[in-house]
Order: sequence, then structure tokens, then C-alpha cells
Amino acid sequence: MAQARVGNDRWLRQQWLMLALAGLVALYVFQATDLDRWVAGWFFDAARGVFPLREHWLFEDVLHKATKRITYLAVGTAMFVCWLGWRGRLRWLPRRNALLAAAGMIVIPLTITMLKLATGRHCPWDMTDFGGSVAYLRLLEALPAGVKPGQCFPAGHASTGYLWIVWAIALRPAGLRWARLGLAAGLVLGGLLGVARLVQGAHFLSHTVATLWVAWAVSLLLAAALKADVGLGAARPPTTG
Repeated sequence: MAQARVGNDRWLRQQWLMLALAGLVALYVFQATDLDRWVAGWFFDAARGVFPLREHWLFEDVLHKATKRITYLAVGTAMFVCWLGWRGRLRWLPRRNALLAAAGMIVIPLTITMLKLATGRHCPWDMTDFGGSVAYLRLLEALPAGVKPGQCFPAGHASTGYLWIVWAIALRPAGLRWARLGLAAGLVLGGLLGVARLVQGAHFLSHTVATLWVAWAVSLLLAAALKADVGLGAARPPTTG
């Protein structure tokens, strides 16, 4: 047991180191360059002064509105799985890991919502560069006096995809294949929803990257706080049929 705990702590330290390095690189890139403005410009029609795909049915009705409803159902189903794990009925999902997954699916989007309120950053479509009325600001530039704060950083909608990343940690006892599946689900869903909102002009690339960073940081914090088992392959994997 002591050896397993040492292994868990070592893995968590490695993850924190990589997360810190990734955060520093991302902060430098988005603060020192115009990458955000450049990427957003791909989807902006300067002649018309609009993001042409802002109200497109695929991005607004399907990837924005419908995915929220689907996420509620999916999270509800996943919570039932977590309950089974907490009751000790799933050998591949230890009790603490079940609690980790359940907490992560709630805490990640809540954290993003609170950060959106605290940071006061604006959406691309709010800025003069993209048809709005607020001056473009990089991440660390202060909001001018008299300007009403925005609520666009980090990206809230992307968090409904990135919240699944917590399963990349919770499923580690089930083996590498299942941990990678959890990671892939979070990255693909979060990336898809983040890009959809970027295309609409609702978020900059940095907003979605920040959401991914926060989702992983919250997952690591919860894993440490709950003393989850992050030992790879330490439990029986799920059956596939």
C-alpha cells in the first residue's frame, strides 16, 4: 500500500510539472503574439463586419444548444456508473476513483463558470476588430476604466466536453487503454465544442486552451485531495462483451 501511494504521488508530481510548463508556454504564446486575433480572423468577414457562421444551424442549434442537453443526459448516466463504483460493484472503478469522476464532472464546469465571472474578458464578437465596441486586449492587459466586464474567459461551452478528461485519471486502475479512452473522449469533445464556438466568434483559441488546462488541473487537485488510485492497471479492467 505504501509503495502504491509513493507511485501515485510521483505520477501526480510529474503531471503537475507538465501542466505548469504547458501553462507557461501557452501564457507566453497568447500574451506575446497575435495568435488569438489571427485565428479568429479566419472566420470573420471584414467586408460585412460579422462572423458568417455565428447563427449557422450546425454550430448554433447542434453543437451549441443540442450538445448541452446531450451532456446533461450523458453526465447523469456517468453519475450512475460512479454510484455503482462507490458501492463497490465495479472492480475496475475503485470507490475513491468513482468519487473523483463524479466530483470532476461537477467541479470542472463550475470552476470555469466562476473564472468567467472573475476574469472579465470579452468575446471576439465584442471587440472592435470583429464588429464590436470593445478594444482588443491580450490575456494580461487590464480592462480599461468604464468598460463593462465580459464573461468569455475561459470557454464555458468547451468545458462540457473537457469535463470528461477527469475519467483519464479515474480509469487508470482499469489499464492504459481505458485511461486513454477517457483522455481521448475529453480532448475530442472539448476540442470540437471549443472550435465550434471559435468559428462563431464566441471565443478566442486561448479561451479553449485555458479551459483544457483548468479541466486537467482540477482533475489533478481532486485526485490528490481524494487520494484516488492512479496506479496504472491496478484493478480488473471493464469487460467488453
